[in-house]
Amino acid sequence: MNEPGDSGNATDLNRDIHWVEEDIFRLHGHLLEKSLHDLFDSRASTLTRAEILEWMQLPRDQSNAFSYLVCCRLFGLDPEDIRDRVLKHYRQSCTH
Repeated sequence: MNEPGDSGNATDLNRDIHWVEEDIFRLHGHLLEKSLHDLFDSRASTLTRAEILEWMQLPRDQSNAFSYLVCCRLFGLDPEDIRDRVLKHYRQSCTH
């Protein structure tokens, strides 16, 4: 049930959300960490793992605010090095 004066509209909720730079930074970190975790989680669906692999391999020209490249760079990580290591480990774990 809606509170008095609350229309329940999603745009009304957006007015109450105040993002600060630290929140966005943490969100990038969580996205990167969760994606890498889910890639190796046997409970994750094949589709989920495929989407993560695709996300990690998007070309630089298709990069956006929450791309793998941006997430890595915000934390001072070399995206190519991390990707190469992760893909090598992923291939090994999938073949054994």
